[in-house]
Amino acid sequence: MSRFAFHVLPGKTGEVEGELQKLAAMVAKAGGKNPRILHAHFASAGTPDVVFEQEASDLSGLETQIKKLTDSNDFQIWTKKMSSLLTESPKREIYLICNLS
Repeated sequence: MSRFAFHVLPGKTGEVEGELQKLAAMVAKAGGKNPRILHAHFASAGTPDVVFEQEASDLSGLETQIKKLTDSNDFQIWTKKMSSLLTESPKREIYLICNLS
């Protein structure tokens, strides 16, 4: 699971969610699987306001998909717009999903 955490400027959460919808489409086009947008409803101080996550079958595939995405002109334009809506750069986290049996 790849997770991107966004700390949003006050009053800009809806706009960020709209931009993340665009990112979800770009991720799908680059081969990403199951993108999701999570909006924090209640969270501890300092936690992100919005999280974008996607699944990947393996790290190598995720790295290939990220490179394809970040090399695209659409992503470069999108990144510049997103920067103006955030209080800090987003942080990426990679998690291994442990299935309970």
